[in-house]
Amino acid sequence: YPKLASNIKPIFVSVDPARDSLKALKEYAKDFHPEYVFLTGSPAQVQAMAKKYRVYVSKADETEDGDYLVDHSIVIYFHDDSGELSDCFTQSMRPSDVVEKIVEK
Repeated sequence: YPKLASNIKPIFVSVDPARDSLKALKEYAKDFHPEYVFLTGSPAQVQAMAKKYRVYVSKADETEDGDYLVDHSIVIYFHDDSGELSDCFTQSMRPSDVVEKIVEK
């Protein structure tokens, strides 16, 4: 489905704006396909996005050296051509099932 794939724009949204600066995301992006767009925002913007999309986010206690983990839901949100949420895909779904659902749209 090359024509369909050419219309899909993967967007990665950080849920940890305190640590994920644009510089950090640029470095992190090296591990992803070059078509990915990486976004972050102010803590208030990220919190509003998480609430809108019902994303679970929980920051663990910091270690003595200031490091910490952020637990979060892992969901791919699929939007249609008009920007409306069309479907959601979880990490438990097989890639073939995701493709099938996108092709159906």
